[in-house]
Amino acid sequence: LRTGRPTAPVRATVTLRIWDERNALERCMLHFAHFEKQAERAGDGAYLVRIRYDKDDETEMEIRILSFGPMVEVLGPDDFRGRITERLKRQKSCGLV
Repeated sequence: LRTGRPTAPVRATVTLRIWDERNALERCMLHFAHFEKQAERAGDGAYLVRIRYDKDDETEMEIRILSFGPMVEVLGPDDFRGRITERLKRQKSCGLV
């Protein structure tokens, strides 16, 4: 039963490790410019980036993150990381990777 009040979107956070090769960090910051995010140096030539997004946009986030190829690793949450892994396996089984 709807009350007529809009419901607030469910928010989630994804944590990425980005290796700053080929300007990957700068590209990531621009690509996700309209998202709330924070970045910190990881000390190994990489950065940890946390991005908050609406849970309804999860598939779009997966696609956007995958566009960075080997310059990015999804660290968490585990369910998001699992979906990325499954998507990559499906692509590989089709001969796309």
